[in-house]
Amino acid sequence: MCSILQKVEIERLYQHVLKIEGVKHHIVDLRKLNETADYILSEFQKYGLQINEHSFEIEGSDIIFRNIEGWLGDETKPEILVTSHYDTVRNAPGADDNGSAVAAMLEIARVLAAEDYTGSIRFVSFTLEELNPTLSQKHREKGIELGIFDGNYKYKSYHSQKMLKKFYSKVRLRISKGKPILESYEKAFDDIKEELTDLEKEFCKYVIDLRSNMTRTSWIGQSGVIGSNNWVNKAIEEKKKIKGVINLESVGYTSKRKNSQILPPFMNPLTLPSYKVKAFKKIGNFISVVSDKNSKNLGKVFCKSCKNEEIKLPYLWGKLPLRFEKIAKWIHDTLRADHAPFWKENIPALMITDTANFRNPYYHTEADTIDKLDFDFMKKVTQATIATVLDFSEERDK
Repeated sequence: MCSILQKVEIERLYQHVLKIEGVKHHIVDLRKLNETADYILSEFQKYGLQINEHSFEIEGSDIIFRNIEGWLGDETKPEILVTSHYDTVRNAPGADDNGSAVAAMLEIARVLAAEDYTGSIRFVSFTLEELNPTLSQKHREKGIELGIFDGNYKYKSYHSQKMLKKFYSKVRLRISKGKPILESYEKAFDDIKEELTDLEKEFCKYVIDLRSNMTRTSWIGQSGVIGSNNWVNKAIEEKKKIKGVINLESVGYTSKRKNSQILPPFMNPLTLPSYKVKAFKKIGNFISVVSDKNSKNLGKVFCKSCKNEEIKLPYLWGKLPLRFEKIAKWIHDTLRADHAPFWKENIPALMITDTANFRNPYYHTEADTIDKLDFDFMKKVTQATIATVLDFSEERDK
C-alpha cells in the first residue's frame, strides 16, 4: 500500500483548487457552477473512469442541475462511494468549502485508476448541497421587494442586518436544542418582534411561511443537500448496492493556534476515540470522522488508516451510537452535509471534515481562498481515504 499512498501529489491537489476556486452558485454565477461540473467530468474521463451525469430539476426552477459521476469496476456489484459537493454559497469562492474535498476526490480517483483498482468504486460530486435555489430566490425577491436587501443581496440598513442576524441566531439555537424547525422560527420571531420594523416583521413572517411544512427530517432534500438526496433516491429506485460512503466535506483548513477549535458537545475529545489531538489546548490540527450507528465499522477502518506510518493524520472520531431519527432530533449539526441522505436510508456513510465553521473563520465568506489551505494536511486526508477504500474493500469481501 505504501507505494500507492506515495503517488498522491500535493501539486495536483493545488492545481485542482486553483482551477475551480470561485463562486459556484445558481444565481450569482451559474456559468462557473456548470464550468466546474464540466471540469470534474473531464478529469474523470482523463483518468479512464466510466462517467455519467445525473441530471435533475427542482420545483420552481427551470435550471437543469447535475451530479457528476465517475466509476471503476463493475457497477452491478456492491460499491464504495467517495463523494463531495462542488457548489458554494452565494458570496464565497469555496476553496475549503468545498474545493478542498473535490480536489481530494479527484486525486483519489486518479491514483486508484492508475493502480488498476480491482474493486467497485464510484466517485460522485453533488450539486446543491448548500441551499435550495427556489427558496433562495424567493428570499431574495421578497427582501428586495420590502427594501430589506439591495440588488446585491446586502442589507440596506444596519438595523435590518442586526435584527435578522439575531432572528436567525435564535432559530439555530433552538434547533440545536432539539426543537421542531417551524416552532424554532415562530418562537424566535416572538422573541424579537417588538424590536422589528413593520417591513422586517413582514419579511420574517414570509420566511416562516416558507418553512411551514418543514420538519427536522424533511428538510433533507427540501432546503439543503438536494443533489445528494436526489442521487440517493434514484439509487434506491435502481436497487444500487452500496457498501459504504466516504463523504469529504471541507478538508483543507487547519490552525496551530491554541483555542482555534470549537468543540460541539457531542465532540468531547476526552470520551471519543482520537489520535494526536491536543484536547485541552483546542488546537484545530485534526480531521473529524463522524459516523452513525450503521457506519461504525467504516469509521473504524478510516481511523486505522489515519494511523498508517505513511500518513499519521490526527483525528477525532465523532462516533455516534445512534441512527438517523435520533440524530436528526438531537444532533442537527452532524447532518449538514451530503452523508445525511445516506444515513436517512440506513446506508453506512462517514462525514470527513475539518469541522468547517467550528474551526475555519473564513467559512462561507469571501475570504475562503486557496492561500488559507493546508495542502500537507489535504494530502494526508487523501491518503487516508485511499487506504480506507482499499482496506474496507478487502474487509467486506472476506
